[in-house]
Amino acid sequence: MSFDTKWLQDFLILAELRNFSRAAEARHITQPAFGRHIRALENSVGQILIDRSKTPVCLTPAGRQFRTVARNILAQIEDGLKLINGIEKPLHNPIRIVTPHALSSPALLDLVEYAENSQVQAPFSVDILRVDFAVEALTQGECEFLLGFEMLPLLQPPFQNLCIGQGNFLLVSCADASGNKMFPCDGGATPIIRYSPESYSAKLIEKHNPQFEALNTYSVFESSMCQIHKEMALRGKGITWVPDIQIREELADGRLTAIDAQLYRIPYQIRLYRNSAPLTKEAQELWLSLENALKTGWQLSRPWCGGQPV
Repeated sequence: MSFDTKWLQDFLILAELRNFSRAAEARHITQPAFGRHIRALENSVGQILIDRSKTPVCLTPAGRQFRTVARNILAQIEDGLKLINGIEKPLHNPIRIVTPHALSSPALLDLVEYAENSQVQAPFSVDILRVDFAVEALTQGECEFLLGFEMLPLLQPPFQNLCIGQGNFLLVSCADASGNKMFPCDGGATPIIRYSPESYSAKLIEKHNPQFEALNTYSVFESSMCQIHKEMALRGKGITWVPDIQIREELADGRLTAIDAQLYRIPYQIRLYRNSAPLTKEAQELWLSLENALKTGWQLSRPWCGGQPV
């Protein structure tokens, strides 16, 4: 097998832009020449890497696997050149994880800490993305793992997953000066902070809404980010749904109070997803370590309800 490293750069930019014309322009060569580079690379590898039958074009399963190989080859060359020239090198082969804002803290940080305590010797590169962008990143091989909630498209081949945590979205209110719920939801009109309609949280809540007794609420604010919902609730702006993993300290010290936690709770699972592409050595070590830990009963998080795990 022999190929020009420029072909690898062409392949990676095409995988990112998913358009031959735009990729050729980004590489400052003509589209016919760019197309020949990609075809020559496929001939060298012995596999079709780009599915040209779709618009926009996308990577084939072999292309998703080769994307990791191409990145590693170019990274090793770059690191070697920087070492020769005495330049500090960037992270080498980091474990790349994408996750939505709702799980960026503390779930993701807890996962990184678990890896460190498990002697997984690798740096991490993290991107915080909207759920649909995170799924696309995993599908296109732009990361090793996606840390997310339960997502039906990722629960079937070619994806694999581990359920590493559980919890509940809780309907919460801040406390008043006496330590009681500022918004007891006792029949009066109650302000509520809602999730943006396109967000995962909004869809999850809408799915479960028919199970709940109707509340007399009116919307005062809207956002897709759970962290903003938490902050708005703490400022006394209204009630809102928040995943319990984000508000354990606030629930424990009474700054936030669950509104009938046995009734108003929506279960969720935290899963670590991967696609069928081979993992780097370090990422595979993390995956196997988590598999073994789960067999012993370990969980990244457990549900909170009334102050006790359930």
